[in-house]
Amino acid sequence: MGILLQAATTVLDTAHAMAPATPVVKELSVLDLLMKGGFIMIPLVLFFAVAVFFIIERYIFFRHRTRINENLVRDVLDKLYSGNIQTAEAHCIQDKSALGNVLLAGISQLGKPIDHIEKALEIQSNIELNEMEKRMGWISMISGVAPRLGFIGTILGVIKIFYSISQTADISIGTISAGLYQKMITSATGLIVGVVAFMGYHFLLMLIDNYSMKLQKQIFEFVRGIQKPVNK
Repeated sequence: MGILLQAATTVLDTAHAMAPATPVVKELSVLDLLMKGGFIMIPLVLFFAVAVFFIIERYIFFRHRTRINENLVRDVLDKLYSGNIQTAEAHCIQDKSALGNVLLAGISQLGKPIDHIEKALEIQSNIELNEMEKRMGWISMISGVAPRLGFIGTILGVIKIFYSISQTADISIGTISAGLYQKMITSATGLIVGVVAFMGYHFLLMLIDNYSMKLQKQIFEFVRGIQKPVNK
């Protein structure tokens, strides 16, 4: 019995020794994956940096210029009713906001027909909104170009793979998959960059649209106030 157990153990040890070793799967970091994407990754990374920079820069600018002091219109109208035009202008300048600039444009036209005042308010409000939308065209462009550029990188990589196959006649799955996964990295990166830029662009656009409605409300109150002064 002992001899049989010893023989069985020897057979099992031999079988384990002859069995193929389990391949060790090497884990790749994000940086390693990016490095395998090829030269197309360079403009994609630059696009990502530019998009994030402009999104943050525009958001900070927007938050700085769109502060609405709910008492500004009332304070300006009170100064105008008392004849202190210079003090009213000083209030607008000190506010350092888009609303202050718009009201300042309207005050500069006081004494002229109301349509001149309204036109000045409209022009200045458009100028302020255009200032907020400045550089957003770059974000929009990146949101459309980055995914296409990533797809081009993948297509170029596939072409290179099949060219190598035609030269070496090596059509093993390892050869194809090793080259293909590297080239698909550009498509994935392009989509990520495009999504970030797309979301950032429309988020900023939504903020500007909402502020435009608030700005128009303040302008309406100002125009109504200078047409029909409040009785004291």
